[in-house]
Amino acid sequence: MRPLPHSLTQITRIHPPAPPRYDRHSIRNAPAHDPERARRIVRELPTVADVVEEFRPIARRDVGSPRSLDDVDTVTIGCWGNAVQITDPAFGENGTTTYNLDNAFEAQLQAHPDARIAAACEMDFSQTYAKYLIHVPGAPRVSADGWDEMDVTGDLIHALRACDIDPYGPGTEALDYDNPDGFIWGDYLDLISCGLHIPLAGEALMVSVFKVTRSEDTQDGMEEVWHQD
Repeated sequence: MRPLPHSLTQITRIHPPAPPRYDRHSIRNAPAHDPERARRIVRELPTVADVVEEFRPIARRDVGSPRSLDDVDTVTIGCWGNAVQITDPAFGENGTTTYNLDNAFEAQLQAHPDARIAAACEMDFSQTYAKYLIHVPGAPRVSADGWDEMDVTGDLIHALRACDIDPYGPGTEALDYDNPDGFIWGDYLDLISCGLHIPLAGEALMVSVFKVTRSEDTQDGMEEVWHQD
């Protein structure tokens, strides 16, 4: 069996009032992780049938891509005040036949329409497939997906302004709104997610770790992505 693809499969929610954007200095002031809230959230996920085991919380910076098929049933959840971040391999897609992230995103949107929701799937097969789905209250949905070329819908600038973010201010230097194929999506999602898209240097944020089981439909979708011959 070939090695599993390197991946980023996560959904970040920012509930109002959104905190100021965190940086490597201010992240030390972020609220502590709430394990009890994480326990409630994992059981609400449509990708989870049951929780088999809860492990000791780990540092968010130690959350990695699945290395074996045993890892694809591990879900991590961070709850830091008004911010929630869910990393679940079940959000992975293959770019052709699966829509796992779409289904998970829709479930989050139905349950939390007042929150900013930023969903990301990056799968490094022989080529890299990426999908990004963004909901900001008061703005049309933004979506993008593709391999070498990205198909983008929605108004990127409108979504930032609905977050009270200057689309040409600090942190936007790599955002060429007229060039979807060269657009730096990580920087964009970082703005929407208040600096929480990926770990920051020196941060101490913790996440809960759960071993879960899947429904038959979820398992079927995951097998198309992760179970490679």
